[in-house]
Amino acid sequence: MKNHIPTSLFICFLLFTGGCANEDRNTAQPTDITQPSEAKNKPLVKSEKIMKAKIIEMQNDTILVADTEENSGLYQVFADALLGDISPISVGDMVEIGFDGSVLEIYPAIIANVDYIMLLEKGENFVGLYHDIFMKLYDTDTALNSDISFIALDLTKDKNLNDSEKNALLYLLWNTTQVETRLATYQDLLSENLITLDGNSDFAQLETGILFILETSEVEMENVTFTAEKWRSSLGAHCFNDCHAKKVNGEWHYEIGGEK
Repeated sequence: MKNHIPTSLFICFLLFTGGCANEDRNTAQPTDITQPSEAKNKPLVKSEKIMKAKIIEMQNDTILVADTEENSGLYQVFADALLGDISPISVGDMVEIGFDGSVLEIYPAIIANVDYIMLLEKGENFVGLYHDIFMKLYDTDTALNSDISFIALDLTKDKNLNDSEKNALLYLLWNTTQVETRLATYQDLLSENLITLDGNSDFAQLETGILFILETSEVEMENVTFTAEKWRSSLGAHCFNDCHAKKVNGEWHYEIGGEK
């Protein structure tokens, strides 16, 4: 006995399969599954908290950033939350970080449960430049560093760092030298009796620390001029004079004009 398919059912089957075939033909298969960069660089979630920050350091899979809005300090964040192509991102850039508000209270603090890290704009790595300058000065005339317990930085005549970047610079210097760092001027240290004066000779001495003094120009055509001094006493100091820093291929390089 032969099985017969009812004519009406056979017609429905043809219509169904034909419709599927047409749907397959009319749906263009993507030639490039990569989404446009604009889409990839936009967060897909609405985060509980958003922080705008400057990248201070990038090491392996961790990024050190400084909060630039609330000046709340330094934070570590894992780089795997970066959106889009991360190759253009470098130290000094401004980023937006979306997270659930959780922070591990160590120093630097760790931002937990990150939703995304998004590049906002390219920026300047003055923190790295100043760190290199100060370390060059620190390693010059090292007898001035003898028996110090702290390093003071006078940045009152700098034109390029904001408060969060100054704190980041203090951290990097401490991390490199393992010597306590702080912001202070000569007058600050004098008022705290950390600088002593000889009443007869006006000889001044910072007995337990050194004072770094930096004076810079504003950026002009990717150039900065500066002087930097390491001061320990009226007779013990070292200075970099007539110095020049220039940005080349996205990185700052400096030359020392003279020393005394």
